[in-house]
Amino acid sequence: MDQDTQSQIDRAKELLQELEKAYNDELQAKNVSGKTKNLSQEVLLKVKHLLDQAIYKFFEKHYLPNLAEADKKSAKVYFPIVSKKEDLKSVLGRAKMSDLETNNQGFYNFLDSVQPYNQNYLWLKHLASYSSEKHIRLTPQIKTETRKVTVSRGGGSVSWGQGVTFGGGVSVMGVPIDPATQMPVPNNVAETKVENWVSFLFKSSDVNVLGLCKKSVEDGEKIIKKILEFV
Repeated sequence: MDQDTQSQIDRAKELLQELEKAYNDELQAKNVSGKTKNLSQEVLLKVKHLLDQAIYKFFEKHYLPNLAEADKKSAKVYFPIVSKKEDLKSVLGRAKMSDLETNNQGFYNFLDSVQPYNQNYLWLKHLASYSSEKHIRLTPQIKTETRKVTVSRGGGSVSWGQGVTFGGGVSVMGVPIDPATQMPVPNNVAETKVENWVSFLFKSSDVNVLGLCKKSVEDGEKIIKKILEFV
C-alpha cells in the first residue's frame, strides 16, 4: 500500500479513537453534542473517500490511458455501492468500465462480493447513506437507554425493565421499592443489581453510530487493501 493511502487510513483510525472517547463521555453525561455528530460524519466520509480513491487508482492504471478525451472527462469513478446485483454493471458503465467482468473477472467478482446485497456488507449501504448527508446537514443522532433491575434472594430473583412503575407500599421479595426513585430501598436482605445499556443511534433508524463507524474503518481497510492488489 502506498504511503499516502496508509496515512489516510491511520487518520481514519485516529478519528475513530476520538469518536470512541467522545461517545463514551457523552453516554456518561447523557448528552449528544455536535462533537460526536461531527466525528461520526468525519469517520464515515474519510472511509468513503478512501474507497473512491482506491477504485480510481485501478481505473487510472487499467482504463484511463485508453479512453478518448471525452470519456476521460465524463467518467464518474466511485467505489460502487448498489443494493441490487443487476445495478453493479450500470455503475461500472458510468465509470467507463462496462467491460470489467470480461476483461478482469477476478476484480469484478471481488466488487460483486462486497456489495450490500451480500449480508456481511450491508454496512456499506449505511456508509453511503450517512456519508452523503454532508451536502444537506449532519445526521442527528438519538440516544436510547434500557434499564433492568434485578432483586435476588435465596436463590430466586425478580427482574423488571423500563416502563414498569411501582406505587407506594410495594415490596419485591421482601424488599421495599421507593416510589420516588423506582429503585429498591438499600437493604441487607437481598441483592439488587441495576444494568444499563446505552447507545447512540442515527435518527429514525436502528443503526448504531459507533458500531457502523468501527465496521467502516476495520472492514473498509480490508477492502481498500484488496483493491490495491489489483492495481
